[in-house]
Amino acid sequence: MNQIIGLLDCHNSPELGGLTYSRPLASTSFLGRYAFCDFALSMFSNAGVDAIGILVKDHQRSMLKHMGNLMSWTNNTKIGREAIFYNERGILNPAYNTDVANVKENDWVLYDSNATTIVIASPHVVANVDLRPIIEEHIANGEDLTVVYKPIEDADQEFIGAYAYEIGPDGYVTSTGKNAGRKKKANVSLEIWVLKRDLLFEILKAHERVDMSFGFRETMQYILEQGRLKVKAAPWTGYARRFDSFKHYIDYSFEMLDRKVSASLFVPERPIYTLTHDTPPALYGAHSSVSDSMVSNGCIVEGRVKHSIICRDVRIGKDAVVEDSIVFSNVAIGDKAKVKNCVIDKYSVITARHAIEGAEKTPIYLKQGAIL
Repeated sequence: MNQIIGLLDCHNSPELGGLTYSRPLASTSFLGRYAFCDFALSMFSNAGVDAIGILVKDHQRSMLKHMGNLMSWTNNTKIGREAIFYNERGILNPAYNTDVANVKENDWVLYDSNATTIVIASPHVVANVDLRPIIEEHIANGEDLTVVYKPIEDADQEFIGAYAYEIGPDGYVTSTGKNAGRKKKANVSLEIWVLKRDLLFEILKAHERVDMSFGFRETMQYILEQGRLKVKAAPWTGYARRFDSFKHYIDYSFEMLDRKVSASLFVPERPIYTLTHDTPPALYGAHSSVSDSMVSNGCIVEGRVKHSIICRDVRIGKDAVVEDSIVFSNVAIGDKAKVKNCVIDKYSVITARHAIEGAEKTPIYLKQGAIL
């Protein structure tokens, strides 16, 4: 698919407490070996979109570390490219550090390309949407803007604060607003937009004219309310979750231990790519026990792991027990230690015979580099 630019918008992601203190949600670990940005970038790649800009709001170091050589999500390594967009001026003035300002600061990518279509996606909405037919229909019908939405029946519990659309019988958006959780049914935004290049330039101009603190979402809504824009709505009925709280991070991670749920996200014809690590397979000791868990490569497990997600290069000592927990990479859990209902961040150490146990509804978060 030619003449298309993909933009990964990391500006609007919610904070997840300590998890996102020193990293953006986009580069936060998910399921042991992925980062949240992998899913949106893979959607681009699977749709043939190989010119990609990554709009980084802050914590640039963490994003650069995960992105590596910037080629893990590019199918066409000859002409495809990925670029980090960073608005240095925005760091000095956080109120105006928006995604629109970031694109304006890095508008060279627009002038260096003949792309006529722009696709924008956000990392905090995890889905594996087949973008190819959506983009093809958008181009074929000459649409100005196409938004991807999911009809849900639990809007009083999920996607709270997300944009929701009222959609007419002709498939076009009639109004937008935020989901306040007052209704069960809603057409919630998956924060995927396909738009014409000309519309992007109009948004950049309107941004200066209307409110410099507006981002893409607010500016597009303003243009829609002015009646100057027809917005086509494209439904998606597959798996989609909005990671907007620490609780949802845990709940949605653990639901992936259900094979039926994980199969709805990890679809063979649309693989999820990530940065590879040259590490050996996990090694299990003679007396280890692992059940209902995900264990990543590079781990050494000599204890018992139950209903947990273990990231790369974790060491679990002899007779140690890890239950109902998420353990980030490079964590060491000593012999006969016990970990239950916890999220343990990178480089932490749980010493031998130490026990740390949270409650099911109030799990404990152990910050990066902690030693107990």
